[in-house]
Amino acid sequence: MSQWMKRRLSELDIIMTYNLLFNASLLVEEGLGYAVCFDRIINTSGDSRLTFRPLSPSIEIEMYMIWKKYQVFSKPAEKFLMMMQENLNEI
Repeated sequence: MSQWMKRRLSELDIIMTYNLLFNASLLVEEGLGYAVCFDRIINTSGDSRLTFRPLSPSIEIEMYMIWKKYQVFSKPAEKFLMMMQENLNEI
């Protein structure tokens, strides 16, 4: 990221980091900064006050889903995981 910004990280004015993009999006909507994120995670279409601007040149990274080895899932979570595995097998 620092190469893309053409500055050292120590030169950037990073005031916060986030784990949940939705929470960060509320701050962005209020004009309190920008959020660097994946595209299509939150709604930026229609009447949303947010917009997605791709980085140029683009930054591409692999995304992983992880969970505990013997995790007991709720029925909806189990169904979601099965659907994700089916979709990934099609790629």
